[in-house]
Parts: sequence; structure tokens; C-alpha cells
Amino acid sequence: MISGENNIVYKMKELEQEMKNNGLWQKEPPEWVNYFEEKIIISGNDFAQWLQYVFIPNQRLQAERGQAVKGKKMIVPAALKFFGEDVQKGKLLQLLIEIDALS
Repeated sequence: MISGENNIVYKMKELEQEMKNNGLWQKEPPEWVNYFEEKIIISGNDFAQWLQYVFIPNQRLQAERGQAVKGKKMIVPAALKFFGEDVQKGKLLQLLIEIDALS
């Protein structure tokens, strides 16, 4: 059986790979990464950047520290809002549903 922390880390690796498969993963961080608390997400590209540079690293960090993820995360509604029908490409939506279920 996979522990909760290991499952989160595994799901983050799967999410990273699926984002790469869908051309959503960036090699260079956008300028706003250092000021992410001030960033207003207005597009699917912004949401993908937020997943890559804020959500995934924070989930991994919490899991590595053995900290439970605090509060229910509802990534799927945000993904549907910003990606629309595109979120159903590949298994990105399924992964986000699984990640929501873990939190």
C-alpha cells in the first residue's frame, strides 16, 4: 500500500509528465513566479504555470516533510474554468480528479 505522502509525490510526477505530454510544461519560469501571491490567473496558460511553479512544488514539499495537505483542494473546477474542453486531452483531467480526491 502506498502511503498518502508517497501517493501525492507519485501523482505530482504523473501530473508533470502529462503536462509535458500536452505541451503545457515550460523550461523557463515566467517572471511572475517570484510574486505568485500577486498573480491573478486569467487564462489556461496562467493556470498551467501556476500548477507547474506553485502547486506541484508545494505539494511535493509538504509530502517530503511528512505534512498532511491542509484543506480540501479543488483543482478540477479551476482546470475546467481555465482549460475548458482542452483539459480533457490525454489523462490530465483524470489526474486532477485523483489529486482532488487525495486532499
